[in-house]
Amino acid sequence: MAVSVAVPAEVLLVRHAQPQPDGTLDPGLSDDGRLQSQALVEHLEGVPLAAVYSSHLKRAAETAAPLAAARGLEVRIDEGLREWKSNATHYAGTENLADPSRLIAFLEGRFEEGFVPPHNAEELRATMVATIRRIGLDHQGERIVAVSHGGATNTFLAEVVGSPRRFFFNPGYASISRVQVWPDGRIVLVSINEPVDARAQHTSLLPGG
Repeated sequence: MAVSVAVPAEVLLVRHAQPQPDGTLDPGLSDDGRLQSQALVEHLEGVPLAAVYSSHLKRAAETAAPLAAARGLEVRIDEGLREWKSNATHYAGTENLADPSRLIAFLEGRFEEGFVPPHNAEELRATMVATIRRIGLDHQGERIVAVSHGGATNTFLAEVVGSPRRFFFNPGYASISRVQVWPDGRIVLVSINEPVDARAQHTSLLPGG
């Protein structure tokens, strides 16, 4: 007897590539970041994709653009994929952190002990869950890419795995975390932090957003 099973959406949640520290809150990609965004294209070559989404921030949109162009798709901007909101005045990658205690906390994996700034954690968690669920329900039976941010990805995946933490892993640049979104709205984890390129440097100094 044949069994009929629903086919969920697969959402490839991509952390943006390396940004250029230009002193603004919304930097574009660095030269290495552009190489990483191209590595993402090559990594997913031959993988069917129905759509490419991105947050409205430059570092995410510029990561998504080469992949969308290679597939003849438009980048669909969705502000629900944005990074946390804090009182920061500029984007600061950990490689540029001036505060030694924050840097040490990051290197030791103590992300919530001085590294993560005060931000809209609960709003971010609710927004990311709702956004990924909405996108997934719009693409049942399809595979799509959604380019977001390190903090947003951490907060979202913490909810998926049932962790109270806001930042529990160190996402590589242009890395992929996969979830399934089922017709009843369930979100099921497939993988976390798949590297696409050596320049993603999962174990080195990385920005948190």
